[in-house]
Amino acid sequence: MKKRMFSLLAALALALLLTACGPEAPAPVDTTPPPETSPASEPARALTQEEVAAVNEAFASWTEENGVTIATPVSGFFTSYYDDVTRLDFAAFLQYFPDDGTLSAGDEAEAAALAALPGYPWGISPGSVPIHRITRASVDAALERYAGITSANLADTSGVPYLEDYDAWYTFTSDFGPGMFVCAGGQVDEAAGTALLWSEPWANGHRAELTLQKDGENWHIRAHRNTADQALLERLTNLTAEDIGYVSWYGSNEPPSAEELAELLRQAAEHPIDHDSLTLNGSATDVVWTLDCYLAPKDQETYSGDDALYLQAGLEENVVEVFGGANLPGGRLHLEREALYQLLRTSLDTPDDIDQEAYAACKALTDAYYDARLAQVSADGGFVGWELTGFREADEEAALDARAYAISAAFYTDPPEGALRLLAGGMYVDSSLRAHGLDWQRVYLVTIGGESAGVLRQDWEGTEADSDPLGGFSSTEALRAALWTPGMEL
Repeated sequence: MKKRMFSLLAALALALLLTACGPEAPAPVDTTPPPETSPASEPARALTQEEVAAVNEAFASWTEENGVTIATPVSGFFTSYYDDVTRLDFAAFLQYFPDDGTLSAGDEAEAAALAALPGYPWGISPGSVPIHRITRASVDAALERYAGITSANLADTSGVPYLEDYDAWYTFTSDFGPGMFVCAGGQVDEAAGTALLWSEPWANGHRAELTLQKDGENWHIRAHRNTADQALLERLTNLTAEDIGYVSWYGSNEPPSAEELAELLRQAAEHPIDHDSLTLNGSATDVVWTLDCYLAPKDQETYSGDDALYLQAGLEENVVEVFGGANLPGGRLHLEREALYQLLRTSLDTPDDIDQEAYAACKALTDAYYDARLAQVSADGGFVGWELTGFREADEEAALDARAYAISAAFYTDPPEGALRLLAGGMYVDSSLRAHGLDWQRVYLVTIGGESAGVLRQDWEGTEADSDPLGGFSSTEALRAALWTPGMEL
């Protein structure tokens, strides 16, 4: 009878605790079971339907106040997946967090301080979109209530504008999309003081799982996982060369073999980490280099994105994000492995190809051209210098007593990562963050009669690149008329 009474009271206590994520009511002394029925010997039990309902009430993503629907503080815990709550995605956590007021016309000083922050979104001003003020006190209250931590315990709070004088973060969200966790079931280990809750399976067969831990008198969130992440990790752990049908490689050097790539992915799968998703928002985690491979039978005429395994990396060294198409587990992983990261980071690197003797004879004109190009691309405070990467004779045979040398250069900024904000069209950066492809045309240094004559630029169309750049000219005069020389506009 005592054992039955304890189970009922424990179930009721859990329901109440999950409803409030607050202090547990002390259990009556006479409900302590005898040694032979101690909780340590009890298996984990399933949540009752009443407890499931209590969980969903406690973790509701929105509520109504005065007829207005607003997100609840707990909804932020469900906007990202993590194995450790201290590594949740802070920007996602705050995106729909209930604010402590929006900036208005009376907050000029605060708005001005916010606009002065590095990386502040251009064009954002009070009135253009809602600017939400979220105080540290509000954030800490939610973190402490639901996770037993404060913002000081979080691994990373960057990526969200913050003003120390106001001790507040600021978001610019104008839509409504709080995180959600709808509990469908779960189990409680009374002895260990843990609870595992889960959602209904999604169409791909996976589900969200929420881990709770009892800390003294309180229950706290410890992890929020997508089981597809684990399935994808297992897929990578067991990947073989036979699984890889094709590697989509964007660099000019040779792509890795299926054997090499499979081995790199297996090794990287041994080092998963909790990490925010890589973004394209101008931060140091930008997606800069990518690699796609297709886990489908080899030698197909076409490969579907449904079978693609996507790898991407940014400036954060040794971190690679991996996710798959519809035919692969729908998770998103972050792996910390130098070898795999360097494969992506160096994928667009090519060795310089410079005929030093030929360049020396034409150095003055070549440098003048790239100095003029630099003046063009640095007008808005962008690139600050250039480095020659190519100077090689291009024509198959001399024509009109003229020769053409294919030339190329990479441009750089100070600091180097500034180049990422300037990329457009077919431009790209190498592992040193030098920008290539600013000249979208083929560029040649042309000599006539053995003397530097000018620079010729041609569109990438018609015959194969560099096969016969001077073939379209019938006379030396026509050729000279098409050349750029110092003093001319580009």
